[in-house]
Amino acid sequence: MLINLQKEIVHATMKRPPVKNENSHDFFIGYDGQDTPFLLLPTTPGLLLEDECYGISFQRDVCNPYKYHLDTHIVPVDLNNIRMFIDHLAFFFGPDHNMLNIYLESSCYQAYVSWSTKKQEEVIKETLLKYDAVSSLDEKKKYSELLEQLLRN
Repeated sequence: MLINLQKEIVHATMKRPPVKNENSHDFFIGYDGQDTPFLLLPTTPGLLLEDECYGISFQRDVCNPYKYHLDTHIVPVDLNNIRMFIDHLAFFFGPDHNMLNIYLESSCYQAYVSWSTKKQEEVIKETLLKYDAVSSLDEKKKYSELLEQLLRN
């Protein structure tokens, strides 16, 4: 089905560490079952479940139903619950993704990039401690795979 192919493309594109100088063409919007659009953000593998990415919902303007604003909260978004993915961002961000480019340069997004880097470092340290604390080979393999995922990027 087309939605599964779209999900794989989004997953392959967004499961990566966010960077300070993003290209606005690398972003997607996903609609959940309640027709809420989310701007999907790059998410370092290992920080969330395999099929989750961080995202920001769009809130519809009360006075103008064709105008949306980005919410201020970044939340985990389960890609399995997204019913439609789009990469045509002009409706939300204007020509040449002008408003998205402004957001990507904002202190809010730059703070997300810094937070993500610190969170990745914390998870690596925690995983190393857990790896050392377990004795079974299955547990060690689980933590080893998580470390590979976190260090691959």
